Amino acid sequence: MKKSILLLTLAGFILAACASPQPAPTPMVLPAVTVASLPGVETPAPAPRPASSESSPLLPPTFGPAPTLAPSATPVPPSKELVVCLPYEPNTLYEFAAGGSRESVLARAAVLEALRDGPIDHRAFDYQPVILQKLPSLKDGDAVVEAATVRDGETLVDTAGNIVGLAAGARYFDPQGDEQVYDGKAGSVQAIKMTVTFKLLPSLKWEDGEPLTTDDVLFAWEISKSPDNPGANHFLTNRLQDPVVVDAQTIQWTYLPGYKDSLYYTRLPVPFPRHVYGALTASQLLADDRANHKPLSFGAFKLDEWKAGEFIKLSKNANYFRASDGLPYLDKLTFRFVPDAEQLVAQLLAGECQIGVGAKAGTQDSIFDEQVPKLLDAELKKKLVPQFVGGATFEHLDFNISPVEGYGGLVGRGLFQNVKVRQAFAYCINRQALISSLLYGRAEAPPAYVPTTHPFYDATDITVYKFDPAAGKALLSEAGWQDSDNDGMLDKNGQALSLNYAYGPAGNTLRAGVAQALKSQLKDNCGIEINLQELSRAELFGSFPEGVLFGRRYDLGQFAWVTDVEPDCALYTSRGWPGLGDGQPDQYGVATGYPEGGNNVGYLNPAFEDVCFKAINTLDPAEKKRLHHEAMKIFAQDVPSLVLFVKLKIGVAVPGVSGFVLDPTQNSDLWNIEAFNITSP
Repeated sequence: MKKSILLLTLAGFILAACASPQPAPTPMVLPAVTVASLPGVETPAPAPRPASSESSPLLPPTFGPAPTLAPSATPVPPSKELVVCLPYEPNTLYEFAAGGSRESVLARAAVLEALRDGPIDHRAFDYQPVILQKLPSLKDGDAVVEAATVRDGETLVDTAGNIVGLAAGARYFDPQGDEQVYDGKAGSVQAIKMTVTFKLLPSLKWEDGEPLTTDDVLFAWEISKSPDNPGANHFLTNRLQDPVVVDAQTIQWTYLPGYKDSLYYTRLPVPFPRHVYGALTASQLLADDRANHKPLSFGAFKLDEWKAGEFIKLSKNANYFRASDGLPYLDKLTFRFVPDAEQLVAQLLAGECQIGVGAKAGTQDSIFDEQVPKLLDAELKKKLVPQFVGGATFEHLDFNISPVEGYGGLVGRGLFQNVKVRQAFAYCINRQALISSLLYGRAEAPPAYVPTTHPFYDATDITVYKFDPAAGKALLSEAGWQDSDNDGMLDKNGQALSLNYAYGPAGNTLRAGVAQALKSQLKDNCGIEINLQELSRAELFGSFPEGVLFGRRYDLGQFAWVTDVEPDCALYTSRGWPGLGDGQPDQYGVATGYPEGGNNVGYLNPAFEDVCFKAINTLDPAEKKRLHHEAMKIFAQDVPSLVLFVKLKIGVAVPGVSGFVLDPTQNSDLWNIEAFNITSP
C-alpha cells in the first residue's frame, strides 16, 4: 500500500537505477534460508551447435564411379518451452492502464516482464540500468545541480513538495540542498534546480524491427502527463519541465526550481512505440484493443496468443537487444492461470507448469503461505525447488504512544509514553519463536525498519532486544507493574495490565497466528494480558479520526509496512502524524494510502525527526547512509514500534529450471525471465 508513493512513481513508470554501473548483486537471501538444491543464479551459455561433417569415410575400391553419399544432417536442438503458472489473469497489458483489481495488476506486471526489459531493474534495494548506457549521477556530470533565481510570486516547489508562489515563510532548498525559509524581504531567492540526462543503449529495436529511440520515451511521458489518463499520478510530471530529446539515444529534463529528488536517476518512463500509436490520444489508447491485448514488445519475448481464462502464449523475440548473447534461452513461454494455490502446487508436481509465483492480492503475503509444509516435503523428495527470500515488507507491533483525545484505558493514561514499558514488551516477546513456528525459521527480526541486508543498515551501536523476560519484568517493575496478588498477572493500583490487540483483516492466517502466539507469550513470559480484536480492513485502516489504527484508537496494533531504497523513517515524524497534515502526499510519500499520515503510533522525537529528514534530503550517498544509521539508532533505542519479522517472498520451480531468482525489491519474481532455462532434472 505504501510502495508506489514511497518512490513517487508516475503511473506506468518503471523506476530503476543505481549511481554507477556495477555487476548485478547477489539476490538477498536471509541467513536462515538453506534450501536444498536451490538453482544457481548463473545462466548457462547456449549449447554449441554440432558441426557438419566435411569429409566422407574411406570407401572400398570399386569398378566405376563411387556412390554419391547424402550429406550428414546437422541435428536441430529441440525447442525449449517453459510454463509459468500465475494465480491471476491480467485484464489488460497496456502499460499505462488505469485502475483494475490488484490481482490483475500483479498478473500484468508478471507478463510485461517478458514483453519489455527494464528500462531499469530495482534489485536488492538498489537500481541497475537495463536499456540505458548508465544511470545518471551527479558525480559523472550527467546530473547537474545549479542555482535558479525565483522572484516573489513565481513558481517554486517547497520542501514538502508543494507547488507554491514564492512568498514570505516559504520553505525551500537552496543550491547546496539545505532547507531555508524565505523572509519575504529580498524579493527573490536562489533555489536548487536539477537537470538529468539519460542515454539509451544504441541499436534498440521493437519486435517489428523499428528502432526504439528517445522519441518513444517522450511519447510515454506525454501519455503519462495527459489529463486524459486518469490512472496517472501527476505528482512528478507536474514538478518537471517537459523532456527535451537531444538525439535518438539522449533525453534530458529539468525539475522546477526548489524540487530536490534523491531518486532522480530512476525517473525514466517505459518507452512506448510512437510509430504504432502516435495518432491516438491517451483516452483512445485506454480502449485500443491492440494496446491492451497485444502490445508491441522490446523485451525477450513477443505475444502470440491470449486465450481468456486459460493462457497467454509467447515466443522468442528475434529483435531483442540481447539476442546476440544467446538470450532468451527459451524458445517459447506460456503463462497459465491457476487461481487456486493448492491446485497450482499440484500442477507443479505433475509437471504441467515449471514455475509458480504470486503475491496474495490485497496483502503483502504469498499465495504459498499455507502450502509451505507441502513445498518443504516436495523439496525433501527432490520434486520441487522452493525459494524463501526476505522481502521489503516488515510486520510490526505498534504501541499507541499518543492516543486520540478522549481515548480511555491504560493507554489513554499514558502507558506507552514511558519508553521503559515499550522496551519491556520488546524483551518479553520471543520473536525468534514466532519465526520458527510460523515462518519455518526462514525470516529475520531486525532492530529497525529495514532488513539487516539493506545497504543503509549498520549494526554498530544499534540496540537489540533479545528475548529476556527477566529484563522485561524488571523494567515493568520500575514502572510500577508487579504481581501483587501472586496470580501470575501484573497489576498496578489494583488494575491488571490488560490491553486490547487490534489486527486483521479476517482471513489473514499468518497475522492471526502471530496474534495468538503473542497472547500466549506475553501472558506466560511477563504476566501481561492481551485481548485479541480481529477487525475488518475498513475498521483497521480507516482514516483519521474514525479508523482504529490511523485514528489512534487502539492499545496494541499489528500490520505491515513496505520499505525501499530510502528507509521510510518519515513514517515516524510529525509530517506523518494523523490529523495534522493537509491530506496531500509530500515528496517523502508520508501520506501514502492514508491521507492523514502514517505515524499511527504517535511518536515524536525532534532528534530523530531532524536526522531523518536530513538523510532523506541529502544527495550525497555516503552522508545519506550515515544519517539513516543515526535515525535507526534512535528508533531502536526508543522502540515506538517493534519489528516482529521481515516477511517472505516465496517462489517455486521444478528441478531442472535455472535462472529463476527471487529478489527482495523487484516487483515481479520474473524480473530476469530472459535468463530462465530448463533442462532435464
